[in-house]
Amino acid sequence: MQRATCTGIRIRSPSDARTVFHAVVLDILPMVTRRLDTEERSLIQPGAVYVWEERGPHAELTGVGIERWTDGIRWGPSRVREGFLFYHEKSQHSYSDHLYGEKSSKHNPRTVLIKQTYTVFVDTPRGQRKWHLIAYFTEESLERLRSIDDIPQLANLRVPQGKYKSARSAKGRPEHIFNPDAEAEEIHHR
Repeated sequence: MQRATCTGIRIRSPSDARTVFHAVVLDILPMVTRRLDTEERSLIQPGAVYVWEERGPHAELTGVGIERWTDGIRWGPSRVREGFLFYHEKSQHSYSDHLYGEKSSKHNPRTVLIKQTYTVFVDTPRGQRKWHLIAYFTEESLERLRSIDDIPQLANLRVPQGKYKSARSAKGRPEHIFNPDAEAEEIHHR
């Protein structure tokens, strides 16, 4: 059974995401190496975080990477904020339910599952790779989920400046827009 990279945690910023990526590089946290199976998908819950490597052009030779993330959940359109993409789970009730008069229960927006994604380029011994972080939460769960600061092995981790470059900034956008704490890190590490 393949497990999440970490559980019971929320990702507050690109800096948190880079800390999780670095913990994976150091083998403190595991990387997801294949698509989730049906049973593993059923275990997705608020606080679950997954890190995976996108399948590269020579994947048939190395067997490393996942082509695309699938979780079996229907998502609405993405919204961009601070370099993250956010997706809200679509309601379980379809438009046809309303057409045919089936009653749907009142849906509490605080319990809608939200998927948060962050993508970076990282240099590995096998060359530059594209890594993805997928974090799940609900508005309601944010109050009870731990942060990086609450986990000693992550809170004290020093991430090398510039090791994880936002894939969104690689599309011609300035790095500081998607890594707002990059300037602060640079000052902190001097």
